[in-house]
Amino acid sequence: MFDGNHVVVGGNATDQALMKFIGEATYTKLADDKVNLVTNSQGFNSTNKFSQARIDKMGKTFYKGAPERLLAKAKSYLDQNGNVQPIDLDKLNAKIDSLAEKAMRVLAFGYSTSPMVESQINDDVVLIGLVGIRDEVRPEAKQAIEEITEAGIQVVMITGDRLETARAIAKDTGLLKNETDVCISSMELNNMSDDEVKKIIPNIRVIARALPTDKSRMVRLCQELNLVVGMTGDGVNDAPALKRADVGFAIGSGTEAAKEAGKIVILDNNIRSIKDAIWYGRTIYHNILKFCKFQLVINVAAVIVSAIAPFFGVEEPLKVTHLLFVNLVMDGLGAIMLGNEPALAKYMHEKPRRRDESIVSKNMMIQIVIMGLWLTIVSFAYLKLPFFKGLFATPEQHLTGYFVLFIVSALFNGFNVRDDGFGIFKNLKENPGFLKTMLLIMVVQAVIVNAGLIPLGVFQFIGKMFSCVPFGIMGWVAVVLLALTMIPVDMIRKAFTKNK
Repeated sequence: MFDGNHVVVGGNATDQALMKFIGEATYTKLADDKVNLVTNSQGFNSTNKFSQARIDKMGKTFYKGAPERLLAKAKSYLDQNGNVQPIDLDKLNAKIDSLAEKAMRVLAFGYSTSPMVESQINDDVVLIGLVGIRDEVRPEAKQAIEEITEAGIQVVMITGDRLETARAIAKDTGLLKNETDVCISSMELNNMSDDEVKKIIPNIRVIARALPTDKSRMVRLCQELNLVVGMTGDGVNDAPALKRADVGFAIGSGTEAAKEAGKIVILDNNIRSIKDAIWYGRTIYHNILKFCKFQLVINVAAVIVSAIAPFFGVEEPLKVTHLLFVNLVMDGLGAIMLGNEPALAKYMHEKPRRRDESIVSKNMMIQIVIMGLWLTIVSFAYLKLPFFKGLFATPEQHLTGYFVLFIVSALFNGFNVRDDGFGIFKNLKENPGFLKTMLLIMVVQAVIVNAGLIPLGVFQFIGKMFSCVPFGIMGWVAVVLLALTMIPVDMIRKAFTKNK
């Protein structure tokens, strides 16, 4: 119906489009004549592929649905003069095909003088007419599909439209590119065994006149091939497929049942949002990997140093409070530094990861081991070489300097894990929290080391708690330069392992 602002309200997008086509004047006239009083009705569903309504005042049951459903029953049609004429099916089907090839969804309308029967079309249907509806492809849809495809993801359009319409839309969106791309109808699909379907799954691009069971079947078959499956849906009947899929994308304008079954709700009903979900999902995964590398390098070094230092005559190079502060830097503050790393365009050019792929890859393990060992070497060089001992007046200052060295090395390693290549300083403006958090850690570190110089009880306590004593500028320069070697060493590692 039309509201006070002459805007169509109620119904789905198709109903609203038909109402606009009829026009407010015609609708108002019918309402005034009270001939639109529906006695009984049955809404459209993807299984029946038609809706029907009974109007006793007119003595007719009206149908709206897929042309093939109505044409299977209709033997005659109503001409422009209101006369009933026999149907020329060949001519009518040619017209339907011509509309479908223009990416139009074709709806058929008819009536029967027999009473309404649930989920059934009466045999005396008289065809009233056809309507072609074209859903314009959004400008961003073609680009989104291209980006999703470049990300190594196979896009399949599963639709209730007839095959010709679906094929035309698939061409408009760039979904069909090769001769090997397969467009198949639900009937053809259901005539094939599971093994036959599995063989053509890599080439399927369109499934037309689809039933809700087709979605569930495709999810099951793809998962049996160890593929990770994402499925969209908006209806109650889509809920099983959405729930079974690895990622169910529920459409925002869909039913509550679909939204509850899905894992992600696409509020704007736009495939671009699915592309963004993939992109940001990959970004989160990469940020998790960065955090793991950041943490494991330091943890490996801390374990090795703490375990073997006593054998080299160094008792407790890192005190318990030092290790607690290291954990604070690694866990909470490290997550803040790396958790907000920006989404990079290159993530959408990567191949999808296997379902059984380990989070710790070969290159990641090499980085953790090499950088952990390097920090261990730097640690013992600092702890044992007379040159570094000579920069400090007392052994306490020397060990305090090692505490600083360990923390600053962790911070510089934070740059290393930002990029698998050499762009470790790129996109820092898009993650301002990185430098801010690093600066905060360094300030807190300086306060802990120099707390004994501040004539306040609380600072004196902090200095004793961390077993830290202030030391001179040469000591600071030495530990910072030693920590800085984390960056060039990892650059060398990347140069040797880049193409492996």
